Amino acid sequence: MKGFDLRGFSERQRRFRRPEFQKKLRAARGFERRSEPRPQNIRGQLLRTIGLHILWRQILVVLVLGAAAYFLTLSPVFLVSEVEVESGGFSATEVSRAIAGMGASRKYLIPTNHILIVNAESVLTALQEEFPQIRSVTSFSRSGWDRVKLGIEERKSSYVWQSAGEFFLLDQDGVIFQRVLNYDPTSFPETLLVDRSDRVMQIGGNVSAEKILQFVEKLKTLWSDVVTQITWRSFSFPGAASLDIAVRTSTGFQIYFDVERPATAQLRNLNLLLTREIKPETYTGLSYIDLRLPDVAYYCYLDAPCASENATSTQAISR
Repeated sequence: MKGFDLRGFSERQRRFRRPEFQKKLRAARGFERRSEPRPQNIRGQLLRTIGLHILWRQILVVLVLGAAAYFLTLSPVFLVSEVEVESGGFSATEVSRAIAGMGASRKYLIPTNHILIVNAESVLTALQEEFPQIRSVTSFSRSGWDRVKLGIEERKSSYVWQSAGEFFLLDQDGVIFQRVLNYDPTSFPETLLVDRSDRVMQIGGNVSAEKILQFVEKLKTLWSDVVTQITWRSFSFPGAASLDIAVRTSTGFQIYFDVERPATAQLRNLNLLLTREIKPETYTGLSYIDLRLPDVAYYCYLDAPCASENATSTQAISR
């Protein structure tokens, strides 16, 4: 048999009727669990999707990416420190030293000797600053994260260039790559080119005398086949842009040529003069022969008034 406590029931009824309890009851009936506010913009939605809507996660990702960026770009791990020279007359130590110096310059904050951005052009520039006698990088490849393989071509000395009292070695491209001290023509087989304008030259600079160099090569190639009486010794000109060139012969006199006229025609005229007009026994007495005009050739002897440097004619022979 169960009993029922009337007093307890009455007490509970009174408690339920109290205003404060009724207020709590109404609040409980109207309670609704609120979900976390959803982001309104695309960036916020994206961050929530990838789990980066919490600040500490964002900071962690920034730190990780920053460390990775430093490791891949600024740290010395990926800077070229080893070089294998496959061809060329330079040691790996010399080339490595020059490439290591590239680290002093940067591209987008990355050292230029970084394995990801180093290339044949940048390496050639760095090597030529250290060794002007290097003409080109013939091959380039990456080998590992800090190693490259190179093929190097050296410049060939084709001429000795004289200007402003100084002598330089000139390569096949017209680039000055070495100063010559105490020049002795018997010690240098290269052709001597004399720039009478006294232009000051710099190592690594181009003489910018394409027409003159091309004409000189034509004369050298054709001379022995067309002219057999004398040989050439050196070439001179008023300046790199000049259209006139003077050839000093083995006999001592000079021959003036026009750079813009065919070399073959001028050499044939020279042969005609030396064969039919000028006697061989008088060659040593000549001052110059001028072949620059298209229809007339002039020659002058040392004892004639025309022998001064600026003279151009005395006797003439029609062609």
